[in-house]
Amino acid sequence: MPEVSLQLFFSYSHKDEALRDELAKHLTILERQGVISSWHDRRIVPGEEWDYQINDNLNTADIILLLISSDFLFSKYCWDVEVKKAIERHHAGEACVIPVILRSVDWNGAPFGKLQALPKNAEPVVSRNWHDRDEAFTDVARGIRAAAEKLKKERDQRQKQEAERLRLREQEEENRKLQQKQQERLRLQEQQEEADRLQRQQAERLRRQQEQEEADRLQRQREQEKAEKLRLQEQSTDNDLLSEKGVDYRRLRDLLKAGQYKEADQETLAVMLKASGTEQRRWLDSKSLSNFPCTDLRTIDQLWVRCSNGRFGFSVQKRIWNSVEKDYEKFSDRVGWRKGTYFKYWLSYSDLTFTTNSPLGHLPTKFCRRYGDYATYVAKVPRMSLVSFFSRMET
Repeated sequence: MPEVSLQLFFSYSHKDEALRDELAKHLTILERQGVISSWHDRRIVPGEEWDYQINDNLNTADIILLLISSDFLFSKYCWDVEVKKAIERHHAGEACVIPVILRSVDWNGAPFGKLQALPKNAEPVVSRNWHDRDEAFTDVARGIRAAAEKLKKERDQRQKQEAERLRLREQEEENRKLQQKQQERLRLQEQQEEADRLQRQQAERLRRQQEQEEADRLQRQREQEKAEKLRLQEQSTDNDLLSEKGVDYRRLRDLLKAGQYKEADQETLAVMLKASGTEQRRWLDSKSLSNFPCTDLRTIDQLWVRCSNGRFGFSVQKRIWNSVEKDYEKFSDRVGWRKGTYFKYWLSYSDLTFTTNSPLGHLPTKFCRRYGDYATYVAKVPRMSLVSFFSRMET
């Protein structure tokens, strides 16, 4: 199986492209020997996303060369993206990061400052201390070769360890097969024991079946009795839907039983308009509320209280009204018609909640809202309406 070359990534400033090309030439022998395979952003072809290509190659590189110069340190992309990711992968043991000092610059305190740099003694490539640049790049190439050979050795060691792990897994697989054979023998033994138990269980199942049939018969009997009880309750409820004005409250009852509180609230206004003889208007004034038929008032209240488990209804609202000493603003806050901590605002009808999670006494509400749209339209009128209405409740 041919060896896979190490992936080498050039991180550099485009202003150092000529120096990068010279270094690449000195690394040619390593590429031809199959030691490395280098990549830089000039290999991105037209139409490809350059940021994706850079990140993809940066994330898969085995060796990352940081070509250090003042232009490299000045590059925001090199610093924020490439250097950051390279150091992260170096610390994670995923890649070997090698700073290569191209031109003289103060790089003390940089994230790569503690890494061994090339050329030797971190002498910049562009320096009079070298006879020529070839001498400097030769030193860099030798350093990269040494790092690559070290990485290759470590990779070979990992491959050997992986091969050993595979051998151990194969051995474990053989042991597993032996265990399966033993388990198969035990299974056959258990099957024989199971056959012996089946005869005993058959008699037990017959007994349980008879008991279940008896239990089902008793359950059907209880359900029939429950259905009869519900029928009698329905009949009794229909007898309780009394009205002085001949109003039919069955639809209101059905809506409340179904938990459709918004529709029930609207139906409450409708039946109250019928009972008060004010169907031509869309709202109830103080006079209509003051003279509302007591029998109908009691019927509507009992339906709301019974179907909401005591959360909603006129009598619930009346208790809250008395508890806040007939203070209209406090009452509206308690039943959830107003909101706010420092600045109080009235909720529109569409903002009210029509569930059992609503505040106590939250419903019904439409009967006291003029036009039935926004409570702010009736900030003063409902005060008089509620005073009249709760006075009628006293009666």
